[in-house]
Amino acid sequence: MNEIKMIPIGDLMHHPENPRKDLGDLEELTASIKANGVLQNLTVVADLEKCKYLVVIGNRRFEAAKAAGLVELPCVISDMDHKTQVATMLEENMQRQDLTVYEQAEGFQMMMDLGFSQKEVSEKTGFSEKTVKDRLKLAKLNKKNFSAAVGRGATLLDLIEVTKLDSKTDQNKVLEYAGTDNFRKEMLDALQEQEFQKNKKQS
Repeated sequence: MNEIKMIPIGDLMHHPENPRKDLGDLEELTASIKANGVLQNLTVVADLEKCKYLVVIGNRRFEAAKAAGLVELPCVISDMDHKTQVATMLEENMQRQDLTVYEQAEGFQMMMDLGFSQKEVSEKTGFSEKTVKDRLKLAKLNKKNFSAAVGRGATLLDLIEVTKLDSKTDQNKVLEYAGTDNFRKEMLDALQEQEFQKNKKQS
């Protein structure tokens, strides 16, 4: 069993590659820590260059503990390698209920970039392989247009439909209509044009 060590809060820092930049509302957690202390240890790794410890698991607890005025925190010092650090942070954040579809997509893509297979991503995050596959397609869409489409009320199925278009130009064009009454028509027109161009090349 890993030994728990009390580490001064000034020697801790957020992991720079933690995908969770927005830690959310910490008011309730801060109040709980003020009343009861930190009941669950953090998992950290040593950063020898900075003489600090990087928080891999427990970033919300870390920030809330600072707000609560604590001076040290219970930590397990892990020797996990860089790939495992990033994967661990991604796995932890993939379980968040407030994670958007696009944030999921970005997280899955980061895990793929680390060398995980779709099956391994599925096993580590608890999502089905089909969900992982669909999200990875969404990760390739233009982020700005994707976000705007979601803001207009585009559904997940609408967005997955857009990934059927091979051309990035066509995807972005149709994304501008996602969440509007004209989406179906634009999507159908784009698919028909894509099929026409494919048949034209084959003839």
